[in-house]
Amino acid sequence: MFYRSSDILITSTHVVVMYPEAQRFPLDEMEAPYIVRHGRGAGFRTGHEIRARFGSTDVRIFYTTDRATFGAVRRALIRALEYRSDPLPI
Repeated sequence: MFYRSSDILITSTHVVVMYPEAQRFPLDEMEAPYIVRHGRGAGFRTGHEIRARFGSTDVRIFYTTDRATFGAVRRALIRALEYRSDPLPI
């Protein structure tokens, strides 16, 4: 397990998004993950979002306005994807 919170679970095989309902996405099917930053204005904090394609569907993997949490989730997803492409020998 690379990351776990009440919002998201990242393992070596899946990303599980808990909100609005639990959805499980296999890392093997994830294509082109990318980051979207939502601007600040009118009293709103800057939001950070991770999205990816699964087949023909664009999916929001994670969203937060907390920079530290976003960084931790981003690093966990990077580690999980690296692990899937080149597993470490045991």
